[in-house]
Amino acid sequence: MTIIKPFRGYRYNAKTVGDLSKAITPPYDVINKRQQASYYKTHPYNFIRLDLGKTLPKDNKGNNRYTRAGDFLEECIDKEVLVRDARDSVYVYDQEYTDGGKKKHRLGFISLARLEEDRTKGFLPHERTFRGPKLDRLRLMKETGANLSPIFSIVIDENKKVINILRGFIRNKKPSVDVRFEGTRNRIWLMPDAATIKRLQRSVKAKRALIADGHHRYEVSLEYRKYMLEHDRASGPAANYVMMYFATSDPSGMTILPTHRMVEGLPAGTFRKNLSKIEKFFDIIHVNSKEKMLARMKADRKHTIGVYLGGRKFLCLSLKRRDAGGLIKSANSDYWRNLDVVILHHLVFEKALGIKGEKAEKMISFTRDLATAFKWASSGSGRASFFLNPPAFDEIKNIVKRQERMPHKTTYFYPKPPSGLVINKIG
Repeated sequence: MTIIKPFRGYRYNAKTVGDLSKAITPPYDVINKRQQASYYKTHPYNFIRLDLGKTLPKDNKGNNRYTRAGDFLEECIDKEVLVRDARDSVYVYDQEYTDGGKKKHRLGFISLARLEEDRTKGFLPHERTFRGPKLDRLRLMKETGANLSPIFSIVIDENKKVINILRGFIRNKKPSVDVRFEGTRNRIWLMPDAATIKRLQRSVKAKRALIADGHHRYEVSLEYRKYMLEHDRASGPAANYVMMYFATSDPSGMTILPTHRMVEGLPAGTFRKNLSKIEKFFDIIHVNSKEKMLARMKADRKHTIGVYLGGRKFLCLSLKRRDAGGLIKSANSDYWRNLDVVILHHLVFEKALGIKGEKAEKMISFTRDLATAFKWASSGSGRASFFLNPPAFDEIKNIVKRQERMPHKTTYFYPKPPSGLVINKIG
């Protein structure tokens, strides 16, 4: 059951801010230090000051990036940099982007969604979460009292009732927001019409939604609700909801990218010493270029993993069996055990290379960008990058329906919505 309701969001005031593309940012978890510094310079009211403020040497309990974010949010509201919409609305949201030279539209909406502790009733998670990012987002939420950016979910809309309501509403209407950012056109239409909202609520209620991005923030919202009830019971009902972006599962607008693994502290010599362990499970295919490695992965589609060890050391690891179910000991389903990312982590990292647990957390970092992974592995000794094909959406659906979770950073639903388009001030 998926319960939604409209809300009065805060949005950047074009009269005060000017070019909206200078004020919004990518999601906080894909911004590096260099980009963070750049966004600080882009605009005096850039969203980076709210979502991912700088840590300063003299920070203390009473003055730190979280308290500064809270102060900055109030300043933006006081100076009408951020202005609250006049009526409760659902925000119909379209992203126009290019994938493989083809133009695509992903249509959905932003609303409030009722939080559910019981995941058999609420939203379907598909990735594991970590304590550090959750503590970071909880501190930020406590200081700002806001959902700064929507959790990104996908509503399973197989009968197309949801997308047809949205298409019907926006037909021949001019959007309230129309901004290009990082190659994607973002358009928003305000839907304050009570009758249309009720139709949407009825259609969504019977459907399940999969959390595509924002697992940490969803769990943090549950923690924040407990915090609100303990410290300010009057605000409790407002904390029962979180701002969420619902993309529809229309395949014509769906793009899933893989998230590649970059492993620090794995010299080429160490990898070669463990080849006999890897060969128990994989055929090892040596190629002489990244193009040939990627072409082989694309041709095989499943169970072929690319490896780059720096220099001209390119490999493909092709699983000897079509079904990995019998190779991986787990209570999870065969759908889960046959994910390429599970095969990589269990058979290569854990069994062959001994990279697991806290060691894995320290050694492994993530990127969706091929060029970044190649450059990183070639820029220092003891580095290796592992490349994956993306999972299919049906694979993800089959796994989450069984209440199973994939390893951290398995998927990247592209494009992610930029941060700063709409804010929900809780209570």
